Order: sequence, then structure tokens, then C-alpha cells
Amino acid sequence: MPRPGTQIDWSATPWDELAATGDELLTVLDDERDALLGRDPAALERTVERKLALLSSIETMLRAHASRPLREHGADTPLRARVDQVLEEAIRRNELNGRIAHQRELGVRQALDVITGKSSATTVYGRGGRDAARRGGHSIGVA
Repeated sequence: MPRPGTQIDWSATPWDELAATGDELLTVLDDERDALLGRDPAALERTVERKLALLSSIETMLRAHASRPLREHGADTPLRARVDQVLEEAIRRNELNGRIAHQRELGVRQALDVITGKSSATTVYGRGGRDAARRGGHSIGVA
């Protein structure tokens, strides 16, 4: 915390740094999508670590900006609009990656159901309101 009477250098978290970090996040989200689609767990792990580090940096920059007195915020600029655009696109790409990951998870669960002959599906109601597990899995052979 600065001493009383000292000027705070608000340029430590400028909009251009946020925009550049946001652009880097977009690239990482594309890498994450590629790792998900390519089923590459090692690449996915590296990418998720990079994504989390970038998100932490962006959060720190946004908190620093939000803590400025209102008179320090300045008028909206094309650069601020670019930051908003980049962050909205990052949200869209992250949601897409989440849907891809969810589909992969469902595929793995279904494959396990077939292999084990057990269903990981939740219980549903059958005739007369009694619990009836959904049938899953098929016998694929006997050793």
C-alpha cells in the first residue's frame, strides 16, 4: 500500500495489457479445444495450467482497475471496447470447450457401461412409480 500523499501509478494495469493478455487467453482456449478434440491429456493439462494462470492475471488486472477512484477510470476508449470484446469471446470459447469436455465424458461413461455391463445412468421411475434403473451395457463376450 502506498504511503499517504504518494501518487499511485495506475498505468501498471493498462487496457492494452488486458487486451494482450486476453488475446493470449483466446489462443490458449483454442489450444485447449484442440487438446480436447485430439484426446491429448498431457497437452490438455499443460493448456489448462496456462489458462488458469492467464485468468488469474486478468482477474488481478481487473481488480486493480476496479479499485481506482471513478475519476481515474477515464472515458471509454476503443481499446476498452476491444478488451470487452476479447473477454466476451473468451467466455464463448470456454463454454464451447466445456460442452466438448462434457460430450467426451458422456462417451467415456457409455463405453464403460458397454464394457462392464453396468449402467452409470441415474435411476428413473418405472411402472407404478417404482425405481427402475435404466438398462445400459451389453454383453460383448464371455471369457
